[in-house]
Amino acid sequence: MATTEVRQPKQRILKTQDNERHNVCAYCRVSTEEDNQASSYELQVQNYTKMIQENPDWEFAGIFADEGISGTSVLHREHFLEMIEKCKAGEIDLIITKQVSRFARNVLDSLNYIFMLRKLNPPVGVYFETEKLNTLDRSSDMVITVLSLVAQSESEQKSNS
Repeated sequence: MATTEVRQPKQRILKTQDNERHNVCAYCRVSTEEDNQASSYELQVQNYTKMIQENPDWEFAGIFADEGISGTSVLHREHFLEMIEKCKAGEIDLIITKQVSRFARNVLDSLNYIFMLRKLNPPVGVYFETEKLNTLDRSSDMVITVLSLVAQSESEQKSNS
């Protein structure tokens, strides 16, 4: 089995005040059940569990993972929807995910959920590790939109081939 490297983000993802801890979860998704995807899924779960638990400013709020599920619609992504409900209930302050395409491969779903989470009180951010983008930073909106469009286009190309 491949080893995983746990990388702590270089910049602070969430600004904290003295002794303030944030409830942080991770969302992991792989779209197929091929062996290489399964190991990627397991590594994502291990990586994010360790990353969150080792950060003294964060309280572990769980790993939400959909395995073998397409990201083109949230309809069958039960763990994604469960995570969103916990955000609405105030149980999660930040979601960490590997990249924009792991969050959603449908631009409307991606942006609708990002903006809905941002409007919660308190707002919930999504941190895309690969792209180093945080949805609470509005200056990243255009990049996230473009990456969401690319993810959707890639998915459409795969389904057409």
